[in-house]
Amino acid sequence: MIALLGLFIFSSSTQAKLSESDPLPDLSTFGLSGELPDLEGKVVLLDFWASWCAPCKASFPAMDELYQEMKDEGFVILAVSVDSTEKAYKKFADKSAVTFPLIFDAEKQLVKAAEIEDMPTSIMVDKHGTIRSIHKGYGGKKTIDAYREEIKSLLAE
Repeated sequence: MIALLGLFIFSSSTQAKLSESDPLPDLSTFGLSGELPDLEGKVVLLDFWASWCAPCKASFPAMDELYQEMKDEGFVILAVSVDSTEKAYKKFADKSAVTFPLIFDAEKQLVKAAEIEDMPTSIMVDKHGTIRSIHKGYGGKKTIDAYREEIKSLLAE
């Protein structure tokens, strides 16, 4: 995936919305705070969230279960905070018991480039670095079941 990401450098000045069938941009070009995990060859759920978003908070325990269930098969969740301050992000991150990586989009470069308008919004990416689907909102078990089915399908490809 690194080779694929290198082919598609998505700068913060680019205002094209991320869409299905697009390659995932090189996340290291967005000035994100936190350690980016290795995404090469993995199915990735890129989740945009904020500490003030009740559905985002509600989704984290169930998403962590998904992560624990399938991380050894090549699944990664990367949760991107769009909080307005690092203090709000850190306060939530410190209280959170999730085991998947949390990062902070301090300058809102990624959220602007992706044109994220709804919280939470999750982008599912296949092992080749291609965006396969975009999910808006969180509907509890229904959403988690849909994620589980999609993740298993993408892992099997």
